[in-house]
Amino acid sequence: MLRLAALVAAIGMGGLGVPVLAAQPADGSESTGKEAPATKAAILPLVVEGDEMPEADRQQLTGRLVEGLERGDFEVVPPDQVVAKAPGAASCQDAGCLASIGDATGATHVVRAVVKVDDRDYELRVILANGEDGVEIAAAEDSCQICGVAEVGDLIDAAAATLRTKLDALSQGPATLVVASNPVGARVYIDGELKGTTPFNGPVLPGKQVLRISMDGFITVEREVTFVEGIEEQQSFELEKVPSRLPARPWGWVSIGGGIAGLGTAAVFTYLGQAEVNYRLGGSCPQEDPQGECPEIWNTEAIVLGTAIAGAALTTLGVAILLNSSRREKKKVEASTEATARRRVRFGVGPGSVSLRGRF
Repeated sequence: MLRLAALVAAIGMGGLGVPVLAAQPADGSESTGKEAPATKAAILPLVVEGDEMPEADRQQLTGRLVEGLERGDFEVVPPDQVVAKAPGAASCQDAGCLASIGDATGATHVVRAVVKVDDRDYELRVILANGEDGVEIAAAEDSCQICGVAEVGDLIDAAAATLRTKLDALSQGPATLVVASNPVGARVYIDGELKGTTPFNGPVLPGKQVLRISMDGFITVEREVTFVEGIEEQQSFELEKVPSRLPARPWGWVSIGGGIAGLGTAAVFTYLGQAEVNYRLGGSCPQEDPQGECPEIWNTEAIVLGTAIAGAALTTLGVAILLNSSRREKKKVEASTEATARRRVRFGVGPGSVSLRGRF
């Protein structure tokens, strides 16, 4: 009876709309309340360098930048709201200032656009910086000669589309680099650090870095590439052979040895041709000369001439190879010394400051 009464009471409470607590999932997958921050871009006021630009044109270009970024799947903080929270945003340039903008607005990224004006020539540069540390992670650049504000607006639309694509992909994971080369097996360096050989496919840190491809016997190629989180950057290289390169140092000694042997052979046959000896083949001579010798058997002029020319050429080539190898080794030593000097830490003391400078 007690169980039946409890069951009836529970049904009655449910019918009266009394809230009943739902059971928690058995797998313990309840929300923790600590989700990753959504992408949010704060746009700084447009910076104009060079000739003056009317305020109406500034507003028009700023509006096109904001509209272009608002088409993305992320939140946009327009310049007027940024200035309201960070009054010095218009003059912000360095990474520290950009990071402070991100902190003040709660933005994950900061966008800064600069237009250089020279009469009717325009240069545009729009950068995308990390809102945490202010480091530039992407940029779009373009220029226009003898243009109006409408054409500059088109450049801003294109730049906004480029940054919008990169921002939309930020939540997809780290940047990925895919490198192909012909021939394969070339070494892949990123900012001087060896990453592997082609074909290469691996994650890289976001930001602007120098990609270098090198292979023995081929011309080294360098490119400056901007890597963005979630974007797969594909690079292809057609390597060209190094023209007219002399052989390695050991071949120089081989060439000199062959040249000396050739010159020695020429000297021996010169002696034989000039020796006053009655040479005969098998005790007979087809035709004796007035001196009773056999010139048809021991005619050494052709042998002497050929071996002398070959010996001189091989000796000259060997000396050239050795000299060229010495210069290459000297350059390598100088480059290594210079790199070591760049890596050396320098200690400095200034007015109210202590600094350590070096390249790591």
